[in-house]
Amino acid sequence: MRTHLVTGANSGLGLETVRALAGKNERVIMAVRDLGRGEAARAEILREHPKAVLELEQVDLADLDSVRALGAKQLGLDVLINNAGLGTAPLRRTAEGVYAQFGANHLGHFLLTALLLPQLEKGTDPRVVTVSSGFGRKGKMNLDNLDASQGYNQGTAYMQSKLANALFGAELDRRLRAKGSPVKSVLAHPGVAATPMQQKPTGWMGVVSRAISALFGRPAANGALPTLEAADGANVRSGEVYGPGKGKTDPARREESWPSMRDLEGARALWERSEQLTKTRFLPLSP
Repeated sequence: MRTHLVTGANSGLGLETVRALAGKNERVIMAVRDLGRGEAARAEILREHPKAVLELEQVDLADLDSVRALGAKQLGLDVLINNAGLGTAPLRRTAEGVYAQFGANHLGHFLLTALLLPQLEKGTDPRVVTVSSGFGRKGKMNLDNLDASQGYNQGTAYMQSKLANALFGAELDRRLRAKGSPVKSVLAHPGVAATPMQQKPTGWMGVVSRAISALFGRPAANGALPTLEAADGANVRSGEVYGPGKGKTDPARREESWPSMRDLEGARALWERSEQLTKTRFLPLSP
């Protein structure tokens, strides 16, 4: 039995990831922002899998003190699944002064990975799975506007945060390999999945989001398949990317890395800024 920690575990792709892992008799730590919703999700899965080993931990990824509290716990991890994501939303800034999508989707996971890495390195076939999005291909990293002082657009903010996920996963792989770490860094994305995230946007973005979800969205359980393959697949190698099959119900498949993932300069600049913002030195490169 391996132990997986899944962020954003109470709904959408996170819930389906936990459900599938529970069905495989894996121990799962459900990291959630709202313990009430987390307990309801846990109870739902236990009705299907009464013998599942499911534990709850609270974390608000937009609050780095909350992330530090979780990262300080001894959890006996084998796999960290950085899944939680904040979608399009009105401008809100974290305590670090960055817009909330970047803070929650990237910075929180960056810090959590840094804090849990020593535990993961003792695990069985340890992995960090970072869930990005196909929208990350369209993002453009602007490290000079993380505070939105030069303007803010909900869609652009989301795409940039998902690009940050992709750059982080790729750079994490390079640094883990340089260190000789046993931990694998693997990226996954669900394609267009019908999840509660698509129902949250308002205005014209909400209309577009719900229409795309209705027309092209694959079931959330299928959208979670790339994450599950990245986390538990037998032949997965560090640095790989897993995405959905061509059809709505096809299995996950390995993809070519995105051109943005090969932006070494951009990835290193993002890493250094993330270290500054989280006040954490993490897998430093040799001089």
